[in-house]
Amino acid sequence: MGKKILIFLAVGTGTIVGIALLFHLFMTVLVGGRQITVPDIRGMREDVAASALGDHDLKYQVIGDEFSVEYPESTVSSQNPQPGQVVKQGRKIVVMMSRGGEFRDVPYCVGKPLRTARIILGKNGLLLGSVARVSMRGGYPEEVLSTEPLPGTGIVRGSPVNILVNEGSKGPNLIIPDLRQQSYLGAKMKLERMGFFVQESSLDERFNPLRSRIVLHDPPMGHVVSRGDTVTLIISVPGEDDGESL
Repeated sequence: MGKKILIFLAVGTGTIVGIALLFHLFMTVLVGGRQITVPDIRGMREDVAASALGDHDLKYQVIGDEFSVEYPESTVSSQNPQPGQVVKQGRKIVVMMSRGGEFRDVPYCVGKPLRTARIILGKNGLLLGSVARVSMRGGYPEEVLSTEPLPGTGIVRGSPVNILVNEGSKGPNLIIPDLRQQSYLGAKMKLERMGFFVQESSLDERFNPLRSRIVLHDPPMGHVVSRGDTVTLIISVPGEDDGESL
C-alpha cells in the first residue's frame, strides 16, 4: 500500500513539473521569445559591441555620435535600453558612439582681474583651477600674470585652468567720490591713476567714449575701497537736445 502511494505521488509530482514546463514554454512562445538581460557594452568598439549583443541574441543600431570625456573615441558612449534591463529576445539596442572629449582653446586672460578671468573661462566651457599668488611691482592686486596651460592650448571641455596672479599691495583705503555726470574718459583716467580697474556698462547702444557721461557707478559715492578694486561705470550718451558737451 505504501509503495502504491509513493508511486502515485511520484507520478503526480512529475505531472505537475511537466505541466509547469509546458506552461513556461507556451508563455515564452506567446510573448515572443525568451527574456534577455541587456549587457553593458559602453566603452566597447562597434564590432566588439555587436558581437557581445549577438551572443545574447540581441541586435544593435548606431544612431549617431556625441562628445564624451568618459569613453574613448570610436567606442560606445551610451545605449538604450540600459545595461541590466530585461528585454525580449531579438530586441534592438540603439547606441551612440563617442567622439572623445570636446576640445576648447584656453582663452587669453593675462592682464585681466581674476574674477573676470573666471567668467571668461566659464564662457569657454572651462573651469578655474588652482590660483597661485606672487608679489610683483606694478600692475594691481589679483591681476592675472599667466595661465597653465598657456593661452591657445587645446584642452578638453570642462578641464581646469591654473592661474598665477599678482598679490600686490592694495595700500590705504580710499573713499569713492561722486562721479555722476562726469565725462566717461575723465573719470576713467582718474580712477586708473588711483590704481582701480575700470569697467563700463552702457545703457544704450550709442556708446561713444568721447561723449558718454556717467549716470551711476558701483561702488557708489562714499563707499570705502582699496587700490586694485574694480569700479563699474554705468554710462549713457546725452541726447542732441540735452545741451551737454565735453
